[in-house]
Amino acid sequence: MNIEFGYFYRDCGNFKNFGEVIFANKRSLSAKEINEKLLSTVMPEPFFRASDLGLPDLFFENFPYDPELDHESHEYHKVSETEKPTNDSFNRDITDLLLAIEKKYRNW
Repeated sequence: MNIEFGYFYRDCGNFKNFGEVIFANKRSLSAKEINEKLLSTVMPEPFFRASDLGLPDLFFENFPYDPELDHESHEYHKVSETEKPTNDSFNRDITDLLLAIEKKYRNW
């Protein structure tokens, strides 16, 4: 099963835009294992910059990003197992994403 990594962007007005990226799962990790890894060791806070991790930014198309009001932080939502095909633009495995998060946010 592949892994669906769900996240969202919340703008200054608290409007949310959800998105997901589907990753391969060559080690057959369960969604529970990945979620626990994310929340306990890799990402103690659910906030991250999508562009830092090679994920699409989820800013609103109809309301352009305003750096004086908005922020670049996206928020982790959930992971789940899926049979959907992978759509990560870098063709990564979920373990690659976990390593990227750990490297970038290790001291967060």
